[in-house]
Amino acid sequence: MADNSDTTDDGVAETSRRTFMKATGAATATAAVGAGTGAAAAQTDEDIENIISTLSLEQKAAQMTQVAISSFEPDPEGSNVPDNFGVDTVGELFTELGVGSVLSGGAAPPSFDGSEVVSGINDLQEYNLRNADHDIPFLYGVDATHGNGLLEGATVFPQRLNMGSTRNPDLIEKAEEHTSDSTVSMGAHWTFAPTTDLQRDPRWGRFFEGISEDPKLEGDVSRARARGLESDDRLASCVKHFGAYSIPNNGNDRAPASTSLRDLRTNLFPPYREALKAEPGTVMVNSGAVNGVPAHASHWLLTRMLRENYGFEGMVVSDWDDLNRMITNHDYAPDFRTATKEAINAGVDMYMIGNGGSAPGPVQFIDTVVSLVRDGEIPADRIDEAVRNILELKADLGLFEEPTVDESRIDGVLGGAKETSEQMAKESMVLLKNDEDTLPLSGDENVLLTGPGVDSEGNNTRALMQHGGWTLGWQGPSGSGPFPRQRLLVDELEDCVGNLTHVPTSYNNTTWWAGQGDAPNQQSDENGEFDFTDAQEEQVRSAAPNADAVVVVVGEGCHNEGFGDRDELVLDEAQQRLIDVVNEETSDSTPVVGVMLAGSPRGSPETFEKLDALLFAGEPGSDGGAAITDTLVGNYNPSGKLAFSWPTNEGTPVGTVPVPYNRYPPTSTGATDNTPLYEFGHGLSYTSFEYGDVSLSQKTVGNPANQSEVTVSVEVTNTGGTAGDHVVEVFNTQSYGSVLQPLRRLLGYERVSLAAGETKTVEVTADLTALEVVPGDMLGVQPKVVEAGDYELTVGQDGPTATLTVKNTRSITDDDPVPGRYDINNDGERGMDDVKALMQGIRGYDD
Repeated sequence: MADNSDTTDDGVAETSRRTFMKATGAATATAAVGAGTGAAAAQTDEDIENIISTLSLEQKAAQMTQVAISSFEPDPEGSNVPDNFGVDTVGELFTELGVGSVLSGGAAPPSFDGSEVVSGINDLQEYNLRNADHDIPFLYGVDATHGNGLLEGATVFPQRLNMGSTRNPDLIEKAEEHTSDSTVSMGAHWTFAPTTDLQRDPRWGRFFEGISEDPKLEGDVSRARARGLESDDRLASCVKHFGAYSIPNNGNDRAPASTSLRDLRTNLFPPYREALKAEPGTVMVNSGAVNGVPAHASHWLLTRMLRENYGFEGMVVSDWDDLNRMITNHDYAPDFRTATKEAINAGVDMYMIGNGGSAPGPVQFIDTVVSLVRDGEIPADRIDEAVRNILELKADLGLFEEPTVDESRIDGVLGGAKETSEQMAKESMVLLKNDEDTLPLSGDENVLLTGPGVDSEGNNTRALMQHGGWTLGWQGPSGSGPFPRQRLLVDELEDCVGNLTHVPTSYNNTTWWAGQGDAPNQQSDENGEFDFTDAQEEQVRSAAPNADAVVVVVGEGCHNEGFGDRDELVLDEAQQRLIDVVNEETSDSTPVVGVMLAGSPRGSPETFEKLDALLFAGEPGSDGGAAITDTLVGNYNPSGKLAFSWPTNEGTPVGTVPVPYNRYPPTSTGATDNTPLYEFGHGLSYTSFEYGDVSLSQKTVGNPANQSEVTVSVEVTNTGGTAGDHVVEVFNTQSYGSVLQPLRRLLGYERVSLAAGETKTVEVTADLTALEVVPGDMLGVQPKVVEAGDYELTVGQDGPTATLTVKNTRSITDDDPVPGRYDINNDGERGMDDVKALMQGIRGYDD
């Protein structure tokens, strides 16, 4: 046990009443706390079981508790740990409660200075080990979701929607290896990534966090990200949000999802299954509800599917305050006791508790768990199972042996991986439109750069649009900073054109602060306040006639979660008016180029018709300015492909979304044309590519269970005059079976670099698991199979085709009926009681 011998007259440990910072007078900032006895020496399963046997029920419940902290210093007024937590200081989370984990939520640690963070976490860990009533180190979790976006000067990589556009999982994995290194160096043990939710509905405020609307691409990238994040043995990744979080039935964050078991098993679950192959340390639960049941209360989801079907052996954590949300959001549980019972019995191991408000804090959670166990409503062995998962994770991370981290490490890591970051940003650039070869610019032009980029205080706010949410703050950076390492468009473009005139227009990122101070509204379709003032208009009208080219930045403000939900996808009126003014003041021969910085598909055909070229840059991160500039002036030939379908966005509110490319026919009944403006896979180049004949490594597969891949070979020729990269995609475009077949589905892709005039034979591995369907009638409970039949394989959007014949219907990934199909009494077994209950249900009576 910890040494609490330094006590006051009333027997209370003196150090528990003052700050943990240097509390023991023996802080070893550059060396790890040495291994001790008991818990500190835990390395084996037997060690873990010994620890569990020594813990009281209260201590076990505390290990299942994770609490958000916003400061390293205690506040005598208790503001760092709100009153409803029942403790006065951060330190007392350990001395009084012995919690198992803390987190810095919303990409906002107690300090944006890396050295301060690692020092503070080391000191907090030392304080915990010297003053808590056990020798168990805590876990520190953070939101390093696209690089270590928590520290000033850190490299942040392009957002997740950009990652999907690269079609380059290997490059993304390399980037996440740096994320792992950087996050561990700041003292964290755990990052809440990768987000593995399908990117279907652009109304959803977290659309920018999705990789793709395609299950295979989402799964490939998520698996690569989890591997990269787990590359440092001291960091655990977190596959989230299991499952089906991203399809709220009204487009609003945390709204319930109404879907089918067939859709879940065919499209929504497979990306998680792929990510789990990387053996992540943790999984986070879906904040929403699926088919009427909150995910946190679903034993079928968290135990049957996640653990029994997918074989996950790690730790399951709730999302932020989500046990309480079963009461306040879903109106599902009548009280916190019921919500806690259902969540833990369903399979939640650790409860993530936010930093205050009206939600129950750690004291109430621990007391509730203890009471539920003593009253027999949660089995004691279920608590032991949860604690075992938590302690095994800590042991796997080496925390029992080395609880702290070398504080000198952060200086050599922060802001690194510059080449990887720049390459990823470049490969994510998607050229949507390029009439009459408007781009690239020659580099000799007199260029007017305009568009959102300054707030009412004169701060540079275009940087916020470049980075997006989860970047030094939940909703993105403050307009006044601090910022991650960054290369901005205005600086980079000024160095690459003949002359640059910059007229930024107004963007304030304040509207998401709902109900706080003088904040005006709960959510904004534009995700920010945009304006085009009279003075700015006068400057644009003065500069535009003299410009050889105009670059107009458009897009949306950075945002996150419910504050990013929107009913409209058109550009803000101020931006539309800016484009009109530019067109009024320029001749037909002056190219007007749009650069979109946004986490969703913004704009309408009417607006895009006024642009000669449009580059979708997404939210490209630290090196976005360089990537955009090099693309505009032709130093880089764009190769990105949309990972989602871009809706037409005509009229408001949105009426034709979602429109994923792999939806079932028909796409329209005639009344409404919901054909996307830009299809999944769309992306132009400064050169042209042609395909030759396509061939298959074999035209027939007898048993897809034994052979789940075929190789598709195609000659690709760069027929233009510029070298460039090209992404070769292979789709299934025609097939028939016992259920509806999607319009298209991606089987594989490969990136190739070609010089002007060069021809290469490209081999693409086609993954036949993408052809699996759930056969049978509406229930969708049968094993997933690749059905026997002919499958048309097409290269690109409308390239050459070949036919693959599958001789036998077989399962590749899921050869059992849906878990729990015949377990009527939900006891984990299929016995005579279940048979009896099933027959009684069929006959319509009971005994």
